[in-house]
Order: sequence, then structure tokens, then C-alpha cells
Amino acid sequence: MDLYELIKRRRSIRTFKSKPVSAEVIKKMLKAALWAPSGSNIHPLRFIIVRDQNVLEMLKSFSPGWLGDSPVGIVICIDQDEALTKGGKLGKEIMSLLDVGFAAQNILLIAHSMGLGACPIRGFSIEGITEILELPDRLKPELIISLGYPLEIPDPPPRPALQEITFLNTYGNKVSFVKGREDE
Repeated sequence: MDLYELIKRRRSIRTFKSKPVSAEVIKKMLKAALWAPSGSNIHPLRFIIVRDQNVLEMLKSFSPGWLGDSPVGIVICIDQDEALTKGGKLGKEIMSLLDVGFAAQNILLIAHSMGLGACPIRGFSIEGITEILELPDRLKPELIISLGYPLEIPDPPPRPALQEITFLNTYGNKVSFVKGREDE
């Protein structure tokens, strides 16, 4: 499957099989995250891999958006001291958040390419997650990715037509070569 098809077919998976995810598979995802772009080459991200079911259950109690019983959670944190030291205020407040998104997308795509499902979760108590994972003050959890083998794959949600969201040179100037719906 080419990259475009991989991107199109990826879904947020919320129901998982009880099949464990191997350490080698997780390592490949983390390597992909490592190769994501990083603003000013700061690399402020830290990854907490959670495989212990008791810890996963505690995390879920502070994450109302976390559905299903994924066998793995990847918590992406920002080392705020490193982001500030290397990137200043911009590094801490903006670039590091972009880095989270870049790394997460790489993880999601690699997971999908390997037959796994994943779902990014941002609806959680930062304080609760920090306490459970015993994070030092400088680390701030920004995203959790639930991960496992999908029990079912949902249909794609509708997308807007490209010509409704794409403009040439200035806002409102329609792009003649962008017509139709993306799913056509």
C-alpha cells in the first residue's frame, strides 16, 4: 500500500483484541517518532510506554476520552526545561507542541502499516497522569496514544470537499485544479 492509501485508510481505533503488542513493534514506532521533524532540532519529547494493565486502568480513570481496552498506552511528554533552554518561549509554547503532533502522526501511521490500531487522546487530567506516572515537574504529558490490534475498523468519517477549504494565493480565490470530494 502506498503512503497516500495508508494515510487515507488509517482510523482512530477504540476497540482492541486482547493480543499483546511485542516490544519490537513498539520499538519500531518509537524509532519512527524519533525521525519526526523537531522545531529547531530541539527534540524535547519523552515517551512513557505503559503495558501494565493496572497502570493502564489508572490512566483511563483520568482520561474520559480513552475507550476500549488497549494493551499499550504511549504517553508523549514534553521536557519543558529542555524546550525552554534550547528554543526559548517559542520552543516551549509552540514548537514542542508541533513536535508532539509530528511524532504522533508517525506513530499512528507505522502502527497502521503493521496492522495495529491506535487512537490519540488529549482529554485527560494532566495532574492525574503526572501523578500516576511519577513524572518530574519538568515533564508535561501532552498526548496519550492507545495502541493494540483492532477488534473492528470503523468506516471513515466524511471529509469536506477540497474546493471548500483550498484557495490559491489569497483566501476566497478558488483553485481550478481542485474539484470534487476527496473520497471520489
